[in-house]
Amino acid sequence: HAAILYTDEPFHKVFREFLDIFDKYYAWYEQCLKIIIENKDVSDLLDYAATFLCNPIALFDPTGKLLHYTGKFQEKIEGTLWDEVINFGFTPTESIYPDEHQRIMQEIHSGNRLISSVFRQDPSHHSLTAPLYFEGKNFGAFGTTDMNGPFTEAQKALLLEVVHFTELAMNHQIQAFLLQDEENYYVIRLLQGYPADELSTSYYLQARNYTNEDIWYLYQFSLPESDVSDTRQSAYIHQIKNILPHGVVLYFEHSIVAVCRRRDFDPDYEKSYAALEDLLKRLSLKVYISTRFFRFTELSMAYGQCRLMKSYPLEPQKHIQRFDEAFPHVLYGVLKEKNSLPGFCHPAVLSLWQSHMEQDLTLIHNLKCYLINGRNIAETARTLHLHRNTLIYRLRKIEDLLHISLDYLDENMLLYLLISCFICETL
Repeated sequence: HAAILYTDEPFHKVFREFLDIFDKYYAWYEQCLKIIIENKDVSDLLDYAATFLCNPIALFDPTGKLLHYTGKFQEKIEGTLWDEVINFGFTPTESIYPDEHQRIMQEIHSGNRLISSVFRQDPSHHSLTAPLYFEGKNFGAFGTTDMNGPFTEAQKALLLEVVHFTELAMNHQIQAFLLQDEENYYVIRLLQGYPADELSTSYYLQARNYTNEDIWYLYQFSLPESDVSDTRQSAYIHQIKNILPHGVVLYFEHSIVAVCRRRDFDPDYEKSYAALEDLLKRLSLKVYISTRFFRFTELSMAYGQCRLMKSYPLEPQKHIQRFDEAFPHVLYGVLKEKNSLPGFCHPAVLSLWQSHMEQDLTLIHNLKCYLINGRNIAETARTLHLHRNTLIYRLRKIEDLLHISLDYLDENMLLYLLISCFICETL
């Protein structure tokens, strides 16, 4: 390589400048090696090695989790990729579209050393991704943007030196950079419906400071179909763990499942609900929440509730759907698959509904309230804001139309009539 300079400065002065640059480089190089030999933390290496880089850099593990970042910003980071990285501790999920992320992953797996990008949500900055490799396998990457200055060839070369030193350090302490996922085998077995003995359950709960008296919710986060790479899954899991830090969060059957105690995160609590909704809107996700349950071994039942909600969504546009609210809609959806809903109705009740006459529809509503209130006339009259005698008159009329006595219903007929009323009011 040759550098041709045109200058009026004396040769000896220019030569001294070059020697000074070389001296600084060698001192920097030797200090980096010393940090590695002394087996210091990689963050110490990066803080020193990045001294001469113009722009801040971030180090991510293979799943996209932020391990360390170093450098100073000369402008505000709001609205840039750095904003999301620092706030959420993960490689940008919202700021990088799935197709852009897929392209980068393809280049990483191809062994490319420097990957240049301009992302659609941050078009004013150029980005560089510098993958790290150990024994031919990718185990992380550096990310940086031209926040403070452009990526000159010299800056790119220096970044590659930092990559080289980091890979050397990894060779000495690779275990420090392996992602230590919590063992989720036991939870997966429960989700799959396998039985669990009391001893195994007790051991699992005690190891995580849970108790048999805890109350639980299960959350199923639905992922975009086009966004299923391992790195993106890990990014979602990391951000979900930010609001469910004491829960168990894992990838299972093309979705992310979280199990959390009510005392750690209560979806009925306004602030918790708002935090969850904000996360879902930012990541364009939906969540299905089971009814609360009281034994950890009931995960399969709770997971089944969420799957049913996903199959029969009450309000598809909503980010949060709860089984407590969606249960009737789910039930009707399941019944409808077996038969038409009117086919489950008592013929006389269905006939009243099909008349579309207001007085007949009122009778159906009165019958439903009467059955819900345990066939208690006084309580039903209060619920409907009716005079007792008016209610009795309507009940007698219902008996005439149905050809049955409401005072002598067996359990089967009571359930039949009640379900008929509910179905008719939803048709």
